[in-house]
Amino acid sequence: METKDSDLQILKQYQGFIKADLMIDALPDSKISAFELESSIESKSLEDFPFDEASAFQFLGKRAEVFFRHYIHSSPRYQELVYSLQLFEDNLTIGEFDFILEDLLLDKTIHVELVNKIYLFDEHLHENPDFCWIGPNRKDRFIDKLKKLKSKQFPLLYHPEAELVLEQLCINPWKIDQQLCFKAILFLPQDCRNRFYLTNLDAVVGYYYTLDQFLNKKWKHDLFFIPKKINWFVDESQHTKWMNYQKILHQLQYFLEQKQSVMLLRKNKDGETSKCFVVWW
Repeated sequence: METKDSDLQILKQYQGFIKADLMIDALPDSKISAFELESSIESKSLEDFPFDEASAFQFLGKRAEVFFRHYIHSSPRYQELVYSLQLFEDNLTIGEFDFILEDLLLDKTIHVELVNKIYLFDEHLHENPDFCWIGPNRKDRFIDKLKKLKSKQFPLLYHPEAELVLEQLCINPWKIDQQLCFKAILFLPQDCRNRFYLTNLDAVVGYYYTLDQFLNKKWKHDLFFIPKKINWFVDESQHTKWMNYQKILHQLQYFLEQKQSVMLLRKNKDGETSKCFVVWW
């Protein structure tokens, strides 16, 4: 059973979320631009930080929403108008707005959809390399997320029920700009030679390997650590519970047999750290 994250761990998770790069600068084939976070914005006080709210969620996506909301509350530029607003029709949920904000600097209202993902590149998924991204356990394709954003999440603004609900909140849906905050950390296969045109390669943080490729690396004298999924965006280079090659190999084999890809932190003899994945597929 996993222990509750400490306040320090949650702060590191927040910092990792803020520092993570945008995967794309706009929603492809649309007029929807990117919403970028300013990393210079800091909490006014640790007393204001939503430690309890963040710790209530063990999923990266939900915790990212808490972090994004705290960022908005800490920024002098934005005012939150709507958070996690669900819309219903005939007692059925038809969709949800992540955030609707007032941009006080530009004097405009913005609907922001937040996405927080970990993707690995597989060139066999699509003829266009920019759409060849998938989750570590092959359950979450980038192209499927784009389709959902285009066909459901952003068009929701123009649903008659949305117009009714937003006008009750004194928000004119026809004067709302729509933006996408698509944060991600990306991993490439070794010896990748593909060219990308839409993908922001600053979001690439490492490589992934099959078990055979991992075993062929000259890493037998390096140290390793397997972070919890909730910490995948965190800089854990100062972690102290490093394991040797033999111990980490034993853990790797266990997870891979369960068809669970593993993120590894590796520290070489010079003390340099890096992230990688070892995949079961």
